[in-house]
This record gives sequence, structure tokens and C-alpha cells, in this order.
Amino acid sequence: MKKLFTFVLILAIMSLACNFNLPLPGNDEPPTESTAEPEAPTNTGVGEFNVIEDITPKLEELGGVPCEENEELTCVTLQVPLDYADATNSETIDVVFGVLPATGERYGMFIQAFPGGPGGEGISSAYWSYYDDAVLEHYDIVYYDQRGIGLSNPLECPVAYANDFISYLTEDDIEGLEGYDTPAEQQALIADTQKYVEDCVAEIGIAPEKLAFFGTEQVAEDIESFRNFVGDEKFWIYGVSYGTAVAQTYAYAHPDRLAGVILDGTIDMTISGEQGSLNQEKAFDKVLVAVLNACNEDPDCSADMNGEDAVAVYDELATQVSENPIAYQYPLSNGGTASGTFTFNALEFTTAYQMYSMPSRMMFLKALAAANNGNLVPMLRLMYDNATIDPATFEYLADPNFSDTMFLSVLCTDDTFFSGTQEERVSQSIEAGQASNGTVPRLDGSVYTGVSCGYWPSSPTETVQREPLVLEGVPVFVLNAGLDPATPFEDGEAVFNNLDNGYHIYAEGGVHSIIGWGYECPDVYVNDFLIDGTLPSEREIVCEDWGAGAIEFYIPNLGSVEDYPDLLEVMRAIDDNIYYLPEYYYGDFEGESSLACDFGGSYTFIRDDNGETYVIDSCEMIEGFIMSGDGSYNSNTGVFTWEITITGDKQGSLTYILNYATDTVTLNGEYGGETIALSQTR
Repeated sequence: MKKLFTFVLILAIMSLACNFNLPLPGNDEPPTESTAEPEAPTNTGVGEFNVIEDITPKLEELGGVPCEENEELTCVTLQVPLDYADATNSETIDVVFGVLPATGERYGMFIQAFPGGPGGEGISSAYWSYYDDAVLEHYDIVYYDQRGIGLSNPLECPVAYANDFISYLTEDDIEGLEGYDTPAEQQALIADTQKYVEDCVAEIGIAPEKLAFFGTEQVAEDIESFRNFVGDEKFWIYGVSYGTAVAQTYAYAHPDRLAGVILDGTIDMTISGEQGSLNQEKAFDKVLVAVLNACNEDPDCSADMNGEDAVAVYDELATQVSENPIAYQYPLSNGGTASGTFTFNALEFTTAYQMYSMPSRMMFLKALAAANNGNLVPMLRLMYDNATIDPATFEYLADPNFSDTMFLSVLCTDDTFFSGTQEERVSQSIEAGQASNGTVPRLDGSVYTGVSCGYWPSSPTETVQREPLVLEGVPVFVLNAGLDPATPFEDGEAVFNNLDNGYHIYAEGGVHSIIGWGYECPDVYVNDFLIDGTLPSEREIVCEDWGAGAIEFYIPNLGSVEDYPDLLEVMRAIDDNIYYLPEYYYGDFEGESSLACDFGGSYTFIRDDNGETYVIDSCEMIEGFIMSGDGSYNSNTGVFTWEITITGDKQGSLTYILNYATDTVTLNGEYGGETIALSQTR
């Protein structure tokens, strides 16, 4: 049975982290601008309203200290009303803001409604290196942990959530059709959901009626409290993913306090919860099909799929695990193996998770191709990493910077999933979920969110209808992508169409959130707006440097040693494939981690401020080619080195050096009784 688990926005933090540390190169061509409405204004008049000269005394007044999880920021705690709507309620709550003060002449605050989710922490996940130095010179960059999350009175039910999530990943639906199509499945869904909500609310440990005070409307008022304390007449706000809901909610309530708004991966606040979920299901399906078709068009990817249609390969695997989940043995870095069963739910969860960025899409295609050739390990790697599951124990580890609890709580507090009695809303949600199975062939199920919200204590019982956001006179940038799976392009376009002073800057392809990837567009427009108040000359701009494709490149899966023209190409292929293993690619920025190689052995990497060191222990990524030794990457010199011995089909001793500074790669040593001395320019 397919339990409720949505794909809504939970990857925003991860994808942004990838943006700012692993930027993809853009071309040097200028963005193409459309010819719509040429009479747009050209300057916002930066500084034409009152702001304080320096925020530092205000931070000192609040007892500012370096933030625990991001010491470059100054953290301050603001005591705010628990319920802004009830002046008779004297109960308060502490909310923490993290501030990077402007380094030069101050223009004001640039508040980051940064976290994805809802549920993402803003302070521990804060980045700012993607902003132009002039932005950092003139603006205080402000982050926050919204109430109920991180440093701001966190509400958690980790035990209840872990039990429910593990049950979801491991259960199957081999009876009837996909979804809750039998009376028995529907009754089980209702019983399981009720139990989860009851267990979660009990574990949170506050009065259930207080959960209503942790929705986005209260978060927006916390931001207003901070603005009021600082004393600036107006400020700028950037919202990404769920943060666009925060930014728009603030704009509804306090339009006169905004100097400018930037929405990246935009939620349409005017639609119902069930419509938003259905729109998202269609967007995920659209992106998945585009990714699979991109594989068909790429010679290397198509070859890895044995020339088969990638859409058909995915559908065949989905059908297989739906009808008969796959029992597997997964290699562990300690030399052992873990047993498990790969279900339809695990496939859908993994697939959806990988649709957020270009590299993650490519990694999914590699895993799908490997599975099509009988090797499920790469797909399992993605599942374990995405789900933060310990492969050895199948224990849910959770993302320390994301609140699974508040994801559901805020979503259910904010959004309306049908109306009527609890029973009526739950019944309508099940009907909608079943109906979507016929219209969205892949990655469906988000509409079932309404079942959980039907039981959540703070969920509205009647339809909440919001008017379109107009925000008269305030410049609003809507950054958008045609291949955004989580916040559909059409939703962002609808927001733009209602704005009084809106600018639609979008990629025809793209990913979920498009700022900070190293492309001129949209970054240059955002920087120009913030630095000197210049607005785009056109209302709609197509970022052609992003292109219209679903992937940018494909790294072929490893074959046998004989498949490569020489041994240097073998080593380069192994190097590339290890780099894109999720344990390495998404690995912790500092500390030690180990991963199991596909056919035995392990690869350990230790990261610090100076780079990385490696321990390679009988690592067999190609059958019969077993590597042992060590290596390093020096971030100061840009030199990557492996010193390894080879056993297996042949014996050898090799030194592999990749020099990023000179863009050269060399391989020297002995292999199979022959001397090796190879080099090439990358």
C-alpha cells in the first residue's frame, strides 16, 4: 500500500548547497531578452526611505553572539507574541535571527526567506558566497530559524516520524491497482494516519491547539517584529521554494514595508492544497519524462541503456517493483552486506528526490541504466542517501538541518485540503489521490497529503481563499524554470501575471531555484537591482544560458578494463564515477566518511580546510580491477593524487595525478608487467 509521502520542496536546502559549492559552468553568451513591455522603469531609487546607519548596536542590544552552527553570523533572540492575532494572549516565544552585517555603506536589510520545506533551518544552512561583493558591502544579509525549527523552539516527533517513514519505504502495494483502491487499503490508510498524527502530537508535547500558532502567517509577523526592532522603514526580501510563501505572506500583510521582492521557485498562494499537490505531481512527471528523453538523446546515456527507450526502461522497473519488490544484498564499507527489499515506494521516493538538479538527474540516469543491466547498487546508494537511512541497520538518521515534523505541521496549518467534516475531507483526499493515478502516470501521490492534514489539529476545516498578490509599486522578480519539479513553472507564471511591478526571469529548462548556479542570468539582474536599483528593461526575460535541456552532461557507467582505449582512461572513468557517488558528492563538508565499492572493498575520504585525503581498501569498482592505497586533494595547489596497487585479473602499481591548475592528468607505474607512462590534457 502506498502511504502518504509527498515530494514537496524538501530538497531546496540540498540543491542550494550544491549550487554554491559545485557551480556548473555557464556559457559566455548574454541572456536573451524578450520584447514585451519596453516601457518598464529603470531605477528603484535605492536609499529613498529611512534606514538606520549601522545594525551592529541593535544586535548588541539584543545580546548578539556568533551563531552556534554558522559563526560568521551574529545570532540574536527576539521575544515575540505566540499569537499575533490575539492581543489578550500574553504568551511569548523566542525566535532567532542570524545577521551578516554590511561591510560598507549600509542600504538596509536583505532578509533571506531561505529555507526550503517548510521545515528547513535558515541559520545552519545559510550561504551568501553567491552574492556579489557589492551586495555584501551594502546589505545586512539576514537569516532566521522560523518558530518551531532549529534554534527557535523546535517542535519534533522524531520517533513517530521515523516509524512512519520506514514503514512507507518498506511496504508494498501488490494488491489491486496503485494507490488506495481497495476498501481494506483505505481503512488501513485512515488508521495508520490517525495513529501517526496522534503519536506525533503527543511526542511534540504541546497543547494541540497551539500548533496553529506555528504557521506561515505568524512567521511573517516575526519578520515584521524584527524589522520594527531594527528600525528600518523598508527592506528587501528573497524567498526560495517554501520561502516564497513566507515572502508573499509578508507582502500581503505589510506591502508598505517592502523595497523589493525576489521569488525563486515560486508557490502560487491562491490555489488550494489539493490543486497545488496535483500541479506538483504533473510537474514531477513532466521533469522525469524530460530527463528520460534527454538520456535517449545522449549517445553515452543511450548506450548505457543498451539503446532501449529510457522511458520504457523506467516504466518496466516501476512495474516490476510494484508487482514483485526486489530482494537485494547491499555492500557495506566494513566488508559485510545488508539485506533489504526495494519497493515501488522506494523507487518513487528516490526518483523524485533526484529530479531537483542537473547533476542529481544525471546520477539517477546512471543508476537506472545500471539497474537495467542487473546492478541495483547505484539505485540503492541514492535511496539510502536521499532517505538518510543507515544501510547497515535501516535506521532513519534524519537530516539535522530539516524538521520533518514542521514540514507537515506548517503545510497543514497553511493550506486547505477540501472542506467539510474531518471524514468528508479525508474521503475527498483519497478520491483525489486515486483520480490522479489516471492522469499522472509517474511520481503521483502528493494529493494524499490531504489525508494527513485532515487529522492534523491545526488544519483549516473550511476553504482558505487568498486573492492574487498585486503589491502595487514594489518591484518583484519572479525567477522561474520550465523544468522545476517542485514549484511548477505555471504557478510562478500565474503569480507574475498578477503583479503590478513584476519581472519574470526564467529558464526554459532549469531546475528548482535558478539563482546562484554561476550563470549570468538571472544573477546579473538581481545584483544590478540590489546594488544600484536598476530594473530590467523588459518585463519577461528568457535565461538562454540555462538552455532548455533536462541534463547538461552524462558520465558513462563503468564497463570492463577492455572497454577503454588505455589505462589512463580507465583511471579517469573510475575517478569520475567515484566523484558522482552520492556518499561522496553529497558527503559532509568536513570529517571522515566511507563508502562501499560496487563489487567489494571501500573508499574512505577525509575532508578538512586544506582539501581531502583518501584511503582505498581493496576497492573494486570494475570487476577484476581491485585498487588499494591512498591519495589526496590539495585545495591550495589544485592537485589530486592516487598512489595505488592493483590486484585481481592483473597486478600493478600506479600513480594517478590530476592537476586542475594545469588541466592535465597523468598515469605512471607498472601494470600487467608493462611500464605505464601516459598523460593528456583534460
